[in-house]
Amino acid sequence: MFRTMLLVAMLLCTPAWAQDCTVDGNLTLSDGLKLDIVYRCRSVGALTFQAEGDLMVSKVLSFRDGSGASQPIAPGGWRVEPVNGLVEARYRYDLTGYARAVDSPPKAQQRGEGVISLLSGWLLEPFGYTHLPTIDIRMAAAPGLVFASGLPRVGDAWRLAGTTTRFAGYTVLGRLDLQDLAVPLPGSLRPGEIPGAIKGQGVLRLALLDGFSAGQRSELVDWVRRTAEAEANYWQGFTARQMLLVLVPVPKRRGIGYGRTVPGGGPTVMIEVGADMDQRRLFDDWVLVHELIHTGMAFIRGRSTWFMEGAATYVEPIIRARAGWKTEEEVWREWVTNMPQGASAFARGLGEASGRENYWGGAIFMLLADVDIRRATDGAKGLEDCLGGVLWSGLDGSQRATLDAFAAICDRAIGTPALRRLIDRYVVSARPVDLAVIWRDLGVAMVGGRVVLDDSAPDARWRKMIVTGPPGRPPKRVPLPWGP
Repeated sequence: MFRTMLLVAMLLCTPAWAQDCTVDGNLTLSDGLKLDIVYRCRSVGALTFQAEGDLMVSKVLSFRDGSGASQPIAPGGWRVEPVNGLVEARYRYDLTGYARAVDSPPKAQQRGEGVISLLSGWLLEPFGYTHLPTIDIRMAAAPGLVFASGLPRVGDAWRLAGTTTRFAGYTVLGRLDLQDLAVPLPGSLRPGEIPGAIKGQGVLRLALLDGFSAGQRSELVDWVRRTAEAEANYWQGFTARQMLLVLVPVPKRRGIGYGRTVPGGGPTVMIEVGADMDQRRLFDDWVLVHELIHTGMAFIRGRSTWFMEGAATYVEPIIRARAGWKTEEEVWREWVTNMPQGASAFARGLGEASGRENYWGGAIFMLLADVDIRRATDGAKGLEDCLGGVLWSGLDGSQRATLDAFAAICDRAIGTPALRRLIDRYVVSARPVDLAVIWRDLGVAMVGGRVVLDDSAPDARWRKMIVTGPPGRPPKRVPLPWGP
């Protein structure tokens, strides 16, 4: 009784900007991974704790309120009344049962005694607030077990703020290989003395589920470390202050497979890795670079998949080329070969793009933006300054924004309304593009199956900067493990 009264007093005295709820979890391994969760929420009214779907409901083994009274399994949620301004709920959850039943890369999977799961796969959602509650999560784990997420750390807690559990990212729980890699904070590699610039280190939490050999684990860690360095060189700092990256072994898959980024609360990425992977295949693959780009950009609301996927599709080969992993000619060959898949979307308006049009129509838009920015700034800035400027402003990958808000911050960063003009031309209005004219002006041609670059073309000056960067910022090579 005294403990409950003390908890009530502590929560009610907490400043309004702090947490609404605390979650104390205990992870154990007993006939599979089990979670014992204790929710304590400040509230003057009843709260209903809801599961994400009937399957999750079926894995709730027991549910009790703060008085210890049991409540039956409830697909519509468990309603709990407050006592002295505190709503308390306790439940036991079969995490292994859930992960094995789902067995789906976008949601949850188990490998050995480790699980990757969306936060919404095991944490009930408290409904009844008039605002999005802030939830501080603390997790104790039995010896040999670990817990990690992409959420920011506040003291000894992982804080979920500004989003629901439904849109939050991945977590990893159980017995697995987890290590923290130091990365430069966003914007911290910008040259010169910039007033207010943040220096220091962020953290990339890397989790490898069971199934990789010791040699493979070493090679995967090295791949991630070098890829993070290549990303940081492009963005002038890493894409996030903290994030979680999970590599999932898939024995029957060849090479790198499915990748997904979930940004809610804090960026998280999962990538499937085939059993036959080797170092050369890793560094020749695009998925990790592509997904890490997503972690540096806010989720754009509305019909803007083309913008997010287009940016990642366009920037990915540039990052690898600047690291020295691709040649300039290979980048242009990729674009000349694939961008026609997106040209048709412009006649309808990019907001109507679908399928591969989102990737390659968006990539064409980014190419046009890159050229326009360099032309308007006489080569002083490019698309990297637009994307980086938005990230450095504080609109990072854990947030959601409108396309208009993103464009406004970008244009302030580069000092010219280049992105706004292009959005008006190709999104607000529908205007076709002629790729043949774009290639001609840039001085790019395919002759006998080979890429030929013409330095006398009208936009050749900007073309040279797109892949290798402006003259004042030469690319920083990231040596490959087997190269000089």
